[in-house]
Amino acid sequence: MPPALPERPAPKYSRDTNLTGDWGSLRNTLSEKGIEFELGYAMEFMANPVGGKSQGATYVHNVLMGMDLDLEKLVNLPNSAFRVRGSQRSGSSLSRQDIDNDFSVQQLYGGGQNWRLVELEMMHDLFNGHLNLAYGRLSATDDFLTSPLYCQFVSNAICGQPPSPFFNMPTGITAYPLAVWGGRARVEPTSDTYVQVGVYDGDWRQDGKNQNGTNFTLGDNGVLVLSEAGYKPEQGLLDLPAAYKIGGYYHTGDFDDVNGSRSRTDNSGVYTLVDQMLYRERPEDSQGLYGFLVFVAATEEDRNTFPYFASGGLIYEGLFDARPKDKAAFAVASGFYSSDLRDAQRDAGLPRQYAETILEANYQVQFTQYFYVRPDIQYVINPKGYDSVDNAFVIGFETGINF
Repeated sequence: MPPALPERPAPKYSRDTNLTGDWGSLRNTLSEKGIEFELGYAMEFMANPVGGKSQGATYVHNVLMGMDLDLEKLVNLPNSAFRVRGSQRSGSSLSRQDIDNDFSVQQLYGGGQNWRLVELEMMHDLFNGHLNLAYGRLSATDDFLTSPLYCQFVSNAICGQPPSPFFNMPTGITAYPLAVWGGRARVEPTSDTYVQVGVYDGDWRQDGKNQNGTNFTLGDNGVLVLSEAGYKPEQGLLDLPAAYKIGGYYHTGDFDDVNGSRSRTDNSGVYTLVDQMLYRERPEDSQGLYGFLVFVAATEEDRNTFPYFASGGLIYEGLFDARPKDKAAFAVASGFYSSDLRDAQRDAGLPRQYAETILEANYQVQFTQYFYVRPDIQYVINPKGYDSVDNAFVIGFETGINF
C-alpha cells in the first residue's frame, strides 16, 4: 500500500472563517501572494432603565477596514510588512447622553463618530525575530497598556486599555481609531521576554484640524514616550500561561492643572498589568479560567484627573462543554479622582468627586468563528465620582461579524 499523502492544511479563508468566504478562491490566492483584506462590523445597543441623570438607550457601531501587505512576497523586501486601517463610527454615547459618567459603557464610542484613516504602518522583523520595528501612523496603545483579555468587555473602563491616561492627557495619547506619527522598537531577548519603547506625536487633535485622520502634519504639544517590559511564560504561576508587564509613559507637552488655573509642563505615569490563566480543563487546551489585574498611577495630582486607576476580572472560556468557544466574564474597574481637584471644588463650594466604579458581567455566544453576540449588564457606582447621582443599571448587548 502506498504511503498516505499528508493532509493539506485548511485554507486561511472559507465560509467557516468569514461571512463572505474565499471569494471564489480569490481571497486565498491573494493571501498566498501577500495581500490580505479585512472588513468587520461591530455594534452596541445599551440602555439604563435605572439611575444616572436620566434614562435612555443608544446605539453605536464601528466598521473596521484594513489591508495587510507582505512585502517579502510582493517586492522581495525580507521580513517586512505594511498595514493600512480605516474606521467608520456612528451613534450616540449613553454615558454622555443619559448616565453622565466618565467611563463610557460603550467601548465603540469615541475617537470621532465619522470616517477616519487610522494606521499607515511599516513593520520589520530583524535578527531572526529578536528585533521588531514599526513606524508610520500608529496607535500607541496597540502595543502598550493592553491585553487580549480586555475587549471581552463592553465598557471602555476595561476594553482596549486602562482609560485614566486618556483623561490625564486628553490629546496626548492614542488608541484605535486615533493614530499619529510615531515609531516603536521591541527587543525579544528570549521567546518569552521583551522590552519595547515607542515615541509618538503628542497632539493628535491638532486644534481640531485632524477630524478624519488625514492631516499628516505634526501637532504642537510635545511628544509621548512609552516603555514596557514583559514576561510571557507558557508556564507561569500554577504552571499555566501568563503575561506580566510593567511600563511607564512620559509626555513632554503642557497640560492644564485640574482646577484650570494654570498650565503645567510634562506629565507621566507608571503601570502594572497581569494576565494569568488560573485553570485549564485539559492540557494544551484554551478552555478554562483566565484572570487579569491592572494598576495605573500618575501621582502628580495637580495635573492628573485620575491619579490612580485599578481593574480586575475573570473570563471563563467554554464554561459549558457543549459551548467550548463561548465566554463568560465579570470585571470591576475604579478610577480615583485627584485630591487637588476635590480641594478646588471644596473651595468653590462645588460637589466633590471621589471615585467612579463600573461592574460588568457578560456572556459571549460564539455562533461561528466570524459571528458573536454578547449580552451585557453593567452597574455604574457614583457616576463621575458624585454620590449625589443615582447609580446606574445598564443592560444591552454587543455583536460583531467579520466579513
